[in-house]
Amino acid sequence: MTVPSTRAAVRDDVRVAAGPRRAFAVLVGLTVLFVFLQSLTAGEFISDGLSQGAREVWTDAHGLIAYPVMVFALAAAVVGVLRLREARGAVVGAVALFVLAVVQWLLGHCITTLGWDWVTPWHVVLAFVVYGLSIWLSVRSAALRRGR
Repeated sequence: MTVPSTRAAVRDDVRVAAGPRRAFAVLVGLTVLFVFLQSLTAGEFISDGLSQGAREVWTDAHGLIAYPVMVFALAAAVVGVLRLREARGAVVGAVALFVLAVVQWLLGHCITTLGWDWVTPWHVVLAFVVYGLSIWLSVRSAALRRGR
């Protein structure tokens, strides 16, 4: 028998029904997938040597992929808030991921729609935060599914 070494470990060591855990894990997994796809498309439209038309296609694809990120992050947050209240860390992480994804989307629109290129460093740094948080949530949801 193992004993958790921190208060956080004790607090997150919860028993949650299999259905909500599975739904949360699937929704977080889909969010991670679309965050990954967004990073791939970002790498394409910032490449040198692309025509303006190709750059616009990749920029549009990048922007469109933001919607499933926000939708799946919102769905994961809703499942977390309504069905996984006992797993506070995962729930707070899912809500934060949704909020950060929306802020990320807004910053992207500031760059493309308003022409505020000075926002780009903030957009990129926040992208790394969103990526890291989504991966942490994926690991956390897997631990919840295993009952840890």
